[in-house]
Order: sequence, then structure tokens, then C-alpha cells
Amino acid sequence: MAKFNEAYDLELFQPREPRLVALKNDAKTIKETKRRNRRQSLANVVVYLSLALVAMALVGYFITCNVRLTEMNKALSDGQAQLNALHSEQVRLQSELAGLTSAEKINQYALENGLLPMDSNQIYYITANEEDQVSLAEEQDNWFVTAWNAVVDFLS
Repeated sequence: MAKFNEAYDLELFQPREPRLVALKNDAKTIKETKRRNRRQSLANVVVYLSLALVAMALVGYFITCNVRLTEMNKALSDGQAQLNALHSEQVRLQSELAGLTSAEKINQYALENGLLPMDSNQIYYITANEEDQVSLAEEQDNWFVTAWNAVVDFLS
């Protein structure tokens, strides 16, 4: 046998035809490829539609939240304006009360009705600080919780 050294074989470096030959697809493979392509296109349509619906839902949610926030801010500003009006009315009524209960007015009323003049230490102011009392009814369980507790009590 003769020794053959491929290190010096220059034919190995020359371009040549590829040895692989593309096979023609048979009918089953073509049918499967078409079916896969249809499924993929249907999946793409479903994904894009679902993304569009989610985007529309988010936009609607943000618009709704913005409308509610605007309504709450308007209600807050209306309540603040009403509170300011009531506070100014309270100040006006307190000054009117102070004017009607001054020592000079009381002395004038007493003299007109034949009473003796009063001393300034005889005036007593009574203030009533009645705070609103809120009492909450005991929280009652719904019928499902009541039925469940009855079953648990019966079994234990």
C-alpha cells in the first residue's frame, strides 16, 4: 500500500458542487406546512386582537379614573367653599352675640324693664360642645358564613 498524504493534495481546496441535494416535499409535508402556517396566522390575529383589547381597556380605565378624580376634586372644592361660608357665618353670629350680650346692652335692657344694674361678674357664658356621636351596628355575617358556622358547631 502506498502512503497517501492529503496535506499536499490541492484538489481538496478547490470549489466543488455541494453533495447535499434538496429533496422535493411530498404532499403530506406540503399540507402540514400549510396547516402550520394557517395556525400561526390565526394565532397572530388572536394575539394582536387581545393586545388591542387590553390597550383599549387600559385607556378606558385611565379615562374613567380621570373623570372620577375630577368629580371628586370638584366635590372637594364645593365642600371647602361651603365650609368657608359657614365659618364666616359663625364668626358673624359670634360677633352679633357678643354685641347683644355686652354689659352695656344688658344694663340698658335692665333699666328699661325696671331691673337693677348688674355687675360684670354676673355674666356667665355657657358653651355646649356636643360632638356628633356615631355608633356602628355590629357587623353581621352573611348567610353563607352563618350556615358554615352552624355546620362547624354541629360537627364539633
